[in-house]
Amino acid sequence: MKKIVAIGEVVWDVLPSGRKLGGAPVNFAYFAAQLGVEAFPITAVGRDELGDETLEALEATGLDLSLLQRNALPTSRVLVTLDAAGVPQYEIVENVAWDAMECTPAALDLLSHADAVCWGSLSQRSAASKAAVLQMLDAVPAGAVKVFDINIRQHYYDRDTLSESLRRADILKLNEDELPLLRSLFALPESDTGAIAELIGRFALQQVILTRGADCSEVYGPEGLLSHLDTPKVQVADTVGAGDSFTAAYVASRLQGRPVAEAHALAVRISAWVCTQAGAINPLPQDFLQ
Repeated sequence: MKKIVAIGEVVWDVLPSGRKLGGAPVNFAYFAAQLGVEAFPITAVGRDELGDETLEALEATGLDLSLLQRNALPTSRVLVTLDAAGVPQYEIVENVAWDAMECTPAALDLLSHADAVCWGSLSQRSAASKAAVLQMLDAVPAGAVKVFDINIRQHYYDRDTLSESLRRADILKLNEDELPLLRSLFALPESDTGAIAELIGRFALQQVILTRGADCSEVYGPEGLLSHLDTPKVQVADTVGAGDSFTAAYVASRLQGRPVAEAHALAVRISAWVCTQAGAINPLPQDFLQ
């Protein structure tokens, strides 16, 4: 089995419908594991009651938790509000356990044998966690696929942090709100295709995946547009975790040898289904697993 490592935050999304376990790396690992790869989240929770509850909930997902860290900071919570279309807005509590993630010998050993690693920008908001994330990324072998699912939240980003990750990435995943932000930060061309081409050239990226919400999604390579698919029309409960499931399905499929168009199609189908569910972590229907 292919081995994927997801580095970053684990949170409790406090939704209007109740509290749901989440966080981009945990969501990514959960869906990748359902699709037939070994998936390992590297994150941290507190030595508190909510940390105990988090551990219990994570154990129920079947993920390998051997690299889960615990420390004296509180376990993370995120207050989520939804607009009329089910699109979330996040209020992310600071100074939580994953802000003090460490780069452990066990993590370095696992990463040295990984087939792919996925990470985002939010988990690098503190100097300590940023240093740990970058040290872990530098342990990944040259042949592994390095996926920067940018996941910009609130004000937790800066140009230097994004540059450090972009220089280490093979694949960049971003959405229609994040591309204009990168255009401003990096003085990219005004057109989306021009901006993406510039990112690919400047940071030696192999692919850029751009999702445009309810409209469409696209995969680009150095040669230009590789795949374009419209987003299926579904009854949206909320969009929490949809992007993470998209990335997981695409990366897992590519590692398993599927071509870009096939991997993209599965990612689109799965992320649309996730939008019909409350919260991110829900078992995939059997027809996605065949």
